[in-house]
Amino acid sequence: MDEPLDAEEWKTFELYEKIRVRKRRQKFWVSALVFCLFLVLCAVPVIEEQLPKWKSLELARRLAVEIEKMKTLSIQRKQPIRMTFLDNGEMRVEIVSKCQDPASAGTVIHQKQWIGEPEDLKVLHLMEAQAFELRMAMDQVCFDPVYGLDDIKSKRVVVIAPVKDLTKQRLDRASYVILEGESAKISIN
Repeated sequence: MDEPLDAEEWKTFELYEKIRVRKRRQKFWVSALVFCLFLVLCAVPVIEEQLPKWKSLELARRLAVEIEKMKTLSIQRKQPIRMTFLDNGEMRVEIVSKCQDPASAGTVIHQKQWIGEPEDLKVLHLMEAQAFELRMAMDQVCFDPVYGLDDIKSKRVVVIAPVKDLTKQRLDRASYVILEGESAKISIN
């Protein structure tokens, strides 16, 4: 039969047990760290692929807020107001006499930079949108408090696309601000 351990042997046993537990804990944390590092490295390509879409969605949200402000201002002033998107990432808001005349110049209320980095994202102009066969796309929004959105009862779309995707002839990472009906009800896709 086995003899019981004396006090000195117990101390040695407890010491080795503590060392073994510490080593096991170290192995667990190293394994967990390696697993987390693996997940991060796997996520990098996905993030790089989706980052332009996330940026265009953020810009579409900000644009929807600006359009709502323009509609509110138009109703408050009781005058038609047009928002035009320029090539350099600027947005010009102006009071016009009629929305039906897109070439008429108006009184500029404000013009500001609304795209942070215009070399990354841009609003598609009519000619660019026609190249992608987007018939409802527009590069300016005019709201009349009496007639509503350009006196049109159909959907209109402002397309915000990554510039790199335009050279590759693809719009899968573009975001769309959809204006529907006379009241220009806004939705983002």
